[in-house]
Amino acid sequence: MPPDVLIIADDLTGALDSSVAFAGPGRSVLVARKPDAIPALLRQSPDVLAVNTASRECDAEEATRRVAAALAHLPLADIPIIMKKVDSRLKGNIAAELAVLQATLGARRIIAAPAIPSMGRRVTGGMLSGDGIAAPIDVASRIGVSAAIPDTESDRDMDNLVRYAGSGALWVGARGLAFALARASGHPEPQPFRLAPPLMIVNGSRDPITVAQVERLRALTSALEAPDGGVPAIAETELPLAVSICEGGGGLSGEAAGARFYDGVSRLLQALRPRSLLVAGGESCNGILDRLDVRSLQVVAELRPGLPVSYAAAPWGNLQLVTKSGGFGTPSLLAEIFTEADSGDDEEDMR
Repeated sequence: MPPDVLIIADDLTGALDSSVAFAGPGRSVLVARKPDAIPALLRQSPDVLAVNTASRECDAEEATRRVAAALAHLPLADIPIIMKKVDSRLKGNIAAELAVLQATLGARRIIAAPAIPSMGRRVTGGMLSGDGIAAPIDVASRIGVSAAIPDTESDRDMDNLVRYAGSGALWVGARGLAFALARASGHPEPQPFRLAPPLMIVNGSRDPITVAQVERLRALTSALEAPDGGVPAIAETELPLAVSICEGGGGLSGEAAGARFYDGVSRLLQALRPRSLLVAGGESCNGILDRLDVRSLQVVAELRPGLPVSYAAAPWGNLQLVTKSGGFGTPSLLAEIFTEADSGDDEEDMR
């Protein structure tokens, strides 16, 4: 059976953040980290399939190739709802990727609705604006194909758009659209979730927002620094634990420091074997999962809005994985999550 919903995303964070809208008891929501994982996931007959093409940061020609490679594995004609997940500020190779989708899907009309009303982002007169957007963005120029671009300023607008659009559309949007599509399909909001201790927190982002969150953590738990990505080997290290990349002054490129960080974190994970892992930074999450040979994820819930929870088959057993973008959350977010997971450990000890 083909999935009811297909989401094509240009990065892993987006694939998870959109597909979680459909997660819940009795529903199978699977994410292919790479296109070659698609056939095995289709054999599991998921309700929702999201595919990460990892095409946001490459050039347009490579993005075209990666999206085409993903589409070649998919029974597109048999999937009722297809959504192209785009960056909420319309970054990346959106026009090139939509051109491939349009050529492959043929007659499907395109409806672009990148608003996220819950984050204060709206579309009015074809322009995307709101919180976190310095200047209004012309949606048509970014998507590069002929499309309907309706005004969407509220969740009610999003719901009405989906309700009256009928079938057979190629949807283009972000988290706000995914949740509207889920509501129209009768899916309730994802239920609250509590992480199983012990928890390990990994920060591969240099975004000031996450750096400030890690600083708050230092009062609560051990926090290892990884200068230029070098994770220290400490025999006495125990969980719970936080590990954060930082500047080391060694002149290493960002790519080289990242690779070094992913290697060190994966070794630490296999030594400590946490039950839960929170990773800040989409590229870091991808790099770590590569080294753990995790090819797909099962999305099950949201820890907080914007923090999807997935199950991953790690080498040491089942792992609860939380993903967070570098620029997301209040200064106390990681401390709050750590405290909740740590209190869960106390409750487990009392039973």
